[in-house]
Amino acid sequence: MIYLNSPPAEQEAAFATTAAAGLRYLRMDYALGQVYPQGRVDFSAVDRVNALAAAYGVDVLGVVTTTPWYITACPGGATDHLDRCAPAPRYRARWRRMVARLAQRASNVRFWELGNEPDIGFGFVGPPSDYASWAGLAAEGIRAARPDATIVIGGFARVDGTYIKAALRDKKRPLIDRVDVANIHLRGTVRGVRAAFKRTQAIYRRAGFAGPLWVTETGYPSRPEQQTQPGYQDGPRGQARWLRRALRAQVDLGAGAVFVTLRDNHEFPATSPFSSEGIVTWPDARPKPAFRAVQRLAATARSR
Repeated sequence: MIYLNSPPAEQEAAFATTAAAGLRYLRMDYALGQVYPQGRVDFSAVDRVNALAAAYGVDVLGVVTTTPWYITACPGGATDHLDRCAPAPRYRARWRRMVARLAQRASNVRFWELGNEPDIGFGFVGPPSDYASWAGLAAEGIRAARPDATIVIGGFARVDGTYIKAALRDKKRPLIDRVDVANIHLRGTVRGVRAAFKRTQAIYRRAGFAGPLWVTETGYPSRPEQQTQPGYQDGPRGQARWLRRALRAQVDLGAGAVFVTLRDNHEFPATSPFSSEGIVTWPDARPKPAFRAVQRLAATARSR
């Protein structure tokens, strides 16, 4: 994922690489805490990304993340990750307006995702009901500003039917009435990814959701020391082979869209498998074998 506070050169390189790979979407983090620092509003990065989307002809999936800390109410009075909590009751309308104003300003963004991995503490602090309130208000803001927007529920880190159903069927703000697209994040063995996708489909169907299912994160490392799957442990070639098979499996099972890690992620230490999941090296954006594999798959998908 690329961020609003990523250096402008990195942002443009990400758009250029996405376009060169023949991919339709770029997933972009829109941290509202950066757009609305206390006492002022800063749309400079939003405007820059908006222009890049038009220039490169890439559809942005904007991920709504972080709540400005000065309007949050963390459960139990928690102070960790203060910007990952739902707004306090008296600030709910303000949160909705903030998201609406962002969606209106980002005129070239037609796809919005409600949070990133809200089912784990790092992504969101609070139970499913808090997430449903936070995401439901955000969805209402997006819909008010952009009635034609496609709204994607947050990408869940786990295939957890209890959490997903609770968010979709929340008594106060059921997300099933507010989102257009289901979502999950998938990693692991190719067989495991296939099985997890099927389980996720079943969870959403049982909850009564009939829309498409997207996978907004999937990937596999390119460093041999981080490759744990037998048959995919020979470095960049193993990564390319995993992506060819795992992406094909997800598309064949009916995924409406699948997002792969674009760049080697320098946000993680070199020992983390996430640090080498990119299909290009970074910051030079040099293609790995995985880039060519994804490029060919994208061309095949477009020709269908």
